[in-house]
Parts: sequence; structure tokens; C-alpha cells
Amino acid sequence: MDSAELAAPRHTTDTGLAGRLDDRLSATSLLPRRASVAVALSGGLDSVVLLDLLETLTGTWDWSLSAAHFDHRMRADSGNDAKWVRALCERRRIPCWTERSHEIPRNEAEARRLRYDFLHRAGALLGAELLATAHQADDQAETVLFRLIRGSGLAGLSGIPASRAPNLVRPLLPFWREELETYASARGLSYLTDPSNLDLSYTRNRLRLECIPRIEASGTPDLRAQLCRLSDLAGRAARVVDGICENALRDMVIEASEDRIVVARTGFLAYDKSVRAHLLRVIVRGIGLPPRRAGTHAAVEFISTCPSGRRIELGGGVVVHREFDRIVLERRSDGLQARDDELVIADVRGGEKEVQIAGARWRVRWGLGALEVDGGEEVACFDPSDLQFPLSVRGWRPGDRVRLDGGTRKLKKVFVDRRVGRSQRASFPLLADATGVLWVVGLVRGVKAGPHAGENVLTIGFRREG
Repeated sequence: MDSAELAAPRHTTDTGLAGRLDDRLSATSLLPRRASVAVALSGGLDSVVLLDLLETLTGTWDWSLSAAHFDHRMRADSGNDAKWVRALCERRRIPCWTERSHEIPRNEAEARRLRYDFLHRAGALLGAELLATAHQADDQAETVLFRLIRGSGLAGLSGIPASRAPNLVRPLLPFWREELETYASARGLSYLTDPSNLDLSYTRNRLRLECIPRIEASGTPDLRAQLCRLSDLAGRAARVVDGICENALRDMVIEASEDRIVVARTGFLAYDKSVRAHLLRVIVRGIGLPPRRAGTHAAVEFISTCPSGRRIELGGGVVVHREFDRIVLERRSDGLQARDDELVIADVRGGEKEVQIAGARWRVRWGLGALEVDGGEEVACFDPSDLQFPLSVRGWRPGDRVRLDGGTRKLKKVFVDRRVGRSQRASFPLLADATGVLWVVGLVRGVKAGPHAGENVLTIGFRREG
């Protein structure tokens, strides 16, 4: 970037942009009062204006401001930008965190990924509750046209959202670049200009510098405004479709958590293929990033045709697998799952303890004679002379066998017979001794497990606590 003279802004009357931003923030919850806000500060016009506007309004909103600057290393002199930004922040007494990329991005998408990774990391280091970027209305118009050319659906044509989880906000989205230029001139703001913004090898630059001006000059002077209107209409339509899909999903979702959603396959397949794609994206959004078009098509085809027991990866850490008439979508484990407890019952002397199996807590009680059964507690009884102590309470392990009336069977085959999917099997606590599995709680009792208690009978009870 080429830098102009670094100087504090002249305290002249602004063009009204600060007042309109104040009105916008009063009507929304983008930047609440007394929030700590980190500004993504490239040093260019948009980000410098955003910083100045927020600093101007801080007296009213009582924000705590900081700034973050990322050097992508995509130009030989890019390190000078960081120096300029640091000097600007020092003069304004605003904390600033800068970082230089360890790798040179190969394209715009990779640069964007590295930049946002940095911003979230820097925000945490600066103690910021919110990250503010300086996207404005021209950026919105260019994004919508770019996605229109690529054949994006409703979600893509919605453009740049005003906020994005977990803490990203874009306060300047309704304002045009020309308005920011007028504001900067009135305030006497200095800012950097990036020569790469003139490089026509980038698609977005060609749209901004050639396509949009040419179309506007040829009889559509309000093209950018119409593109922003299209963004608004597509966003509204997308929200309507999402609402319809969410209502439909209420009848087919069997289980839902932050990391896992289970859906009834027959309910899903009752809808037309085009509707299934929307349903799938809404489902996946609950646990991760929705897949792209190819990933969505592959997942819908998988759910429609693949046999039970198969699985595919959607990308973004989401895995889909079929278990009989259940479709399980879950966030792929990073290998740091908590290990199951294993409770050892050494003899017939009574006791009580909590164990964790597959993330669920179970209260286990045991002792000679009858137990006073609590509501929801499952109980089985055993002749101590038939058991080989110590007994073990634990989760399922491949190779486990249980003795039934017809002989021993692999527990895996019992699960298949009872149509218990692979992802559900670990959630059943079981009781075992040296001879094998005695009881799979809530599923099957071995031949040694009886229903009737007696004075010299070992009674064991399980109750799920959470």
C-alpha cells in the first residue's frame, strides 16, 4: 500500500455518517453499549473510517476499542502497512495487535481463511467480545454479482450478513464507498491504498473496476442498489425456506445435540429431492458449516441409496452415516473424547456409585436382597454362585459376547438383530464377569440375569442421571 501523511484527524463537522451509524446501531443489537470491540484494521479507507466512526461514537456508547492487523505477505512491501497501522493506533491510544502470516496465501480464499483465523485469535488476545469489519454496500453489491455469475442459490445471493457467529459484526454494510470517501475527506483522515486492488487478474477487481461501471454507464445506473436489493430479497426468501424446513424437521428429528443430530430416514425421503437438499443444509447447520452444492448432492444421494452401516464425510468436520432407518450426522471427533468409566464390583457387599458411559451419567446400586426401586431404575437379579467376581460395569467393546437361551452370541449381532445403530451401541452400559456379558441395560439380559429378588440374591440397579 502507498501511505499518505500520518496525521490525527481534524475535528471538523462530519457529513452526517456518524449520526446515521448511531441511528442504525440504536435500531439493532450489532454493537451493544459498553462492549469491547476489536476493529479489523487493514489501513485502507473503509477500515480507517470504521475506526474513526467508532471512536467518535465511543463517548455515547462507552465501547472499549482495539484493533487487529494481519500481514498476508502477498506484497514485498506489506510489512510497511503494519508499521503504519501501529503508528495510527499509537497516536489514537488504541491497543493494536499485528501479526505476519507464516505462509504466503495461494489465492484469495486462502488469504481470507488465514485472515479470519487471525482475527478471532487476535480478538481473544485483546479481550474483545466483538470483531468489527468494514464491509460496506459496494462490497455487498460486488459479492452478490460475483455469486450470481457462479450460479449461487438463495443463501449465496443473500450476500454478506450484518453479523456472523460467533462474534463478527459489520456496522458499515448499509453505507456506500462514496459516503465513506466524503466522510474521510471532511475529517481529514489519512489512509493507505493497496495497488493490488487495481490488479485485473482478480475477478472481484474486474467486477468492481470494469463490469459494474460499464453496465451502469450503459443504461442501468442503479445496478449496485439493485444488487443490494436482490441480496435483501434473497435473504428474506432464504429465511422463509429455512423456517419451513425447521418446521418439517420437528417431525423427523429423533435426537439433537451440539455435536450430533439423528433424523428418521423415511421422514426425510418423504420429501422431493430438491426439498431434501434444503432440509439437509438446515440439519447440518445445527452442528457445523453447511456443505457446498456438490457435498449437498452427494449427501442427499447417500441418504437415498446407501445401505445401512455406510458413512461419508461432508467436509467441515461433519460425518453422515446410516443406521437402519436412522440418519446420523455428527461432528467428527478430534480424538479428545472423555474415556468411559469402569466400575468394579468386587463382591456381594452392597454399594452405590455413579459412572459415565458414552457421556451419560448412570447411578449404579447393588447389594444382597431386594432394592427399593426408584422411578426409572432398571433392576436385575443374580445368584452369586453363578458369577465369577469381580463384576465390571462398562461400555460395549468389540468382541463382547452374551449367553442367551440359545447359546452365546456376539453382542454386535444382538445389536443388529435389535436394529441398534453403530453410533448408539456405546451408550448402553453393560454388566460383565470373566465369562462374558451378563446384562446389557435396557436391551438384553443374559441367562444368569433373573427378574426376582431373594434374601441371598445379588440385586443390581441402574438409573440414568443425565
